Amino acid sequence: MLSLSSRKSLLSGVSAVVLATTVGVSAVGVSGALAQTVVIYTHSSGEDFWADGTERAANNTASANMREARAGDNLTLEGGTVNIDYNSPAGRRDIGILKSGTAGAGILQLEPGTGGVTVNIGEIAKQGNQAVDLSMKGSIFSGQSSSLTLNVTGDATVRNLTVNMGSASNDRTTATATYNDDLTVEGTTRITAGNDNAYSTDATLELKGAENKFAGDLTLDDQANGKAILKISGSGDQTIGRVSNTGTNRIKAVSDGEGTIQVLNGRTDQAPREATFDIQIGHDEAADANDRRLGQLTVGETSKGGSAVFNEAVHVDKIDVIAGNHANEKATAEFRSEVTGDRITLNDNGAGKATVVFNATNGDKSVGLTIDGASAGEGQLSIYDDDNGAPDTITFTNEIGGTHKLSLIR
Repeated sequence: MLSLSSRKSLLSGVSAVVLATTVGVSAVGVSGALAQTVVIYTHSSGEDFWADGTERAANNTASANMREARAGDNLTLEGGTVNIDYNSPAGRRDIGILKSGTAGAGILQLEPGTGGVTVNIGEIAKQGNQAVDLSMKGSIFSGQSSSLTLNVTGDATVRNLTVNMGSASNDRTTATATYNDDLTVEGTTRITAGNDNAYSTDATLELKGAENKFAGDLTLDDQANGKAILKISGSGDQTIGRVSNTGTNRIKAVSDGEGTIQVLNGRTDQAPREATFDIQIGHDEAADANDRRLGQLTVGETSKGGSAVFNEAVHVDKIDVIAGNHANEKATAEFRSEVTGDRITLNDNGAGKATVVFNATNGDKSVGLTIDGASAGEGQLSIYDDDNGAPDTITFTNEIGGTHKLSLIR
């Protein structure tokens, strides 16, 4: 975790401090060699470009010294929009600490243009009443192939989080936003894939931190060949839930069958860590024809396995539980509330074991999917109630092992 206090400790032994108040820049020289700059962007409207080294006509007049920023400099947003795109030199796209100002917040927007762009941010902090918005958008040039990558090392608190690769017709941009530590989104989260019919233009939000909390809906929006993906891949136990325990926000799809969740938290030759979802996934079509199920939920992968617990309802068309190729690389999906969809497939993958668990700890529930092995004799089904109250009922309304029988039901 990269905290603000630990970041400041890197500045011990400074030899000079220079304040350029007219442009909101503080330059700190460390031992006469390394300089760290804090750029404060105070304009309530308009647009500027981070560290591109050039004047961009009217766009860069609001804060001319923005173009002098170096890799690892800190950025405080009091308002307006700051862009990072392919015009920013590759060695100058990174930000140390990105934070909102005390009087307001702004938008950091990442955009590849005609070339691939990778941006690294050490930490995203909130110091006023509002956090910053973080937006990733696709190529502004129709038909251009490109990639956009964001890597956040430390804790992150943002207002609204957007990964939108469908911003232009025939957009061929793929995007991945990876948060390696705890993430809090105080507004809404939307992941939109690219919309080129001939190219796979996926947009992925990857979460590796222990605590991941969302105040608003997390929306997954597939486009043409592009998939909107939520990927859970931490090396330790993880929680994906709400900012408020009384919230009703969900992980949801724009249209029926859109959106993919991947839980890939297995470890080579070892038992996987556990990801716990304390948030509803999808909507129940039977309850409301306008509601939408997600398209795909995958727990585990063939090289490592994986594990997930779902404390709230899950409404997904297809669920795959995939064990690894070592005896320790198990895959387990445990459902503690209602589950609806088309099918669950359990893949032992040779040496591993894939298990689906239905736990009645939260009361009576129904399961309306078919449950099969990937081939005959694969997969285990476990049914139990681990609370101390009276037994509850789990009702299965579809076939179990109708296509490929399971190895065990208990």
